[in-house]
Amino acid sequence: MSESENKKPRVLRRSHGKLQPEIKPIVLEYKERRKKSAVETDKGKDQYSDGLEDVQVLEGNVVRVAQRAVRALSKGVDTYERERQRSAKEKTDGAIEDFFNNSAKATSAYLKEASDIPVDLMESINTESYRKRLRKNLRRSSKLIRLFRI
Repeated sequence: MSESENKKPRVLRRSHGKLQPEIKPIVLEYKERRKKSAVETDKGKDQYSDGLEDVQVLEGNVVRVAQRAVRALSKGVDTYERERQRSAKEKTDGAIEDFFNNSAKATSAYLKEASDIPVDLMESINTESYRKRLRKNLRRSSKLIRLFRI
């Protein structure tokens, strides 16, 4: 057996409130978490004037819907062009003969892409502030209806 295996385990005792001199404790010091300042938390958010946030958010959503519509139109035109080129290569006057088939394929590609536009419109309109305004206006109109009831 080697010397390290022969040694008996040592029992450490405190003397006068301190550990024995040859042993030093490991002390872990943690830094406190730094709280984010208000400037850091608002850094990535858009800024709006009072009362104009809804209008600006709606405007951004309309831009997104317009982009989708333009992308759909572009896909439709690209599909028509691709099908027209293929028809023209396959047969004489093929582009003229296959005009309706190529147009139908292009329209189908356009409608597939544009089918999400109504959903995008409703998501842009159906916000919490819009629903609050809607409820408020419905309450006003119901009071007017009660006044003019026969």
